[in-house]
Amino acid sequence: MSRRAGQKQPRVWRHWWSALFVCLAAAAAGLAGCARGRGETARRVVLHVADWGGASADPSMNRFQNEVMAEWQRLHPNIEIQPEHIPGSGEYVPKLLTAFVAGTEPEVMSLDASSAADFIDNDTLRDLTPFVRQDHLDLSTYYPNVLNLARRGEHLYALPADFTPMMLYYNKRLFDKAGVPYPKDGWTWEDFRQACRRLTVWPKGAPHPTRYGFLLENWMPGWITWIWQNGGDVLSPDGTHATGYLDSPATIEAVQFLADLVREHLAPSLSETQAQGADPFASGMVAMKISGHWNIVGLRASETIRMDDVGVVGLPQQKRRVTVIYESGYAITKGCRHPREAWEYVKFMSGPFVQRKKAELGIGISANRQIAEARRHANALEPVFLDNVRYGIAPWGARVESYAQVEDIGKEMMEEVLVGRVPVPQALHAAARRVDAELGVQ
Repeated sequence: MSRRAGQKQPRVWRHWWSALFVCLAAAAAGLAGCARGRGETARRVVLHVADWGGASADPSMNRFQNEVMAEWQRLHPNIEIQPEHIPGSGEYVPKLLTAFVAGTEPEVMSLDASSAADFIDNDTLRDLTPFVRQDHLDLSTYYPNVLNLARRGEHLYALPADFTPMMLYYNKRLFDKAGVPYPKDGWTWEDFRQACRRLTVWPKGAPHPTRYGFLLENWMPGWITWIWQNGGDVLSPDGTHATGYLDSPATIEAVQFLADLVREHLAPSLSETQAQGADPFASGMVAMKISGHWNIVGLRASETIRMDDVGVVGLPQQKRRVTVIYESGYAITKGCRHPREAWEYVKFMSGPFVQRKKAELGIGISANRQIAEARRHANALEPVFLDNVRYGIAPWGARVESYAQVEDIGKEMMEEVLVGRVPVPQALHAAARRVDAELGVQ
């Protein structure tokens, strides 16, 4: 995609522009896309498909990929898929933005809800609505709040594949040992805090507890829901500024609640968590943690916890009941040279064959409601996940460009709070001003 003379640069590209000149040569060599393939014949089409990650050491994942590609080749023998894996989700967005500027973007890309706005709002993706109408595709197949993550009015920029609401995992064995009832649907912050106190074990004379009630990870996607539950937020409803929201009384109260968990030794400090190394939940160091559906895969492979001892429940609520949905889907780039073939691939990857296969892996919930519901009783945790989908809302990254920088500021702010370096109100006021500067607020 070439840049027209005098065209205004989108905000996210202006942000990256100083670094792009350094990266362009490497990006052109590393990412091939629509600008390539000029020697292709009409009979043979090559689609370059970008996603994050690389070769997997998981045999089940490799088997899944092989089965999917075999079925695709059977159905579309003249359309070759050239995968372009970008290792590390943190590198995915900047490398693809660089590729768009260089004109070397792929035909199809995985679009993650956490960064969807960087691509949708910069006019880099093709509206799929005409394809949907032409093929009479029934969009009611998908969960509405998942499908709408890639909508802008009447325009749809991706078909969803899989997703997860963030949930609270708990160790049944540790609850039983402490004589604490399992958390129930609709439990409150106070219920949660009391459970943490009873689950924390601090032997007399020990420098710190040997077991904690909760694992508080300094990962903004994992703790923003506490702010939402208390009626606060990180940004204004239109996503333009943070002052008055990130430093509002409701947000301050929520962050203080989390800081108090560490201050009261109900959750390990950041240094203790880092020293643990392995997953503190799987090792039994903590009784509860917040994570997504993907955590099931790691727990199944763990040698330190049995799946029979693992439970999940909706997040404890305060003023409102809410969680966040993280989703990935498939989008077609605006400069794609083979849009009809790319559409066939997007439909295939979000369609029943692939979705059934992928759901079996347990990484996420299929965005196809029928397929998801068909697996409701595949394991003891699945019904709870499915029943909480209706409380899920979009992450800010689906709506606001450069939100990754906002998350970085939030992480730094929370670190200052958790180590006791800065009082919560002061830290949030400073972070709000930094976010406003990042968003260009004068």
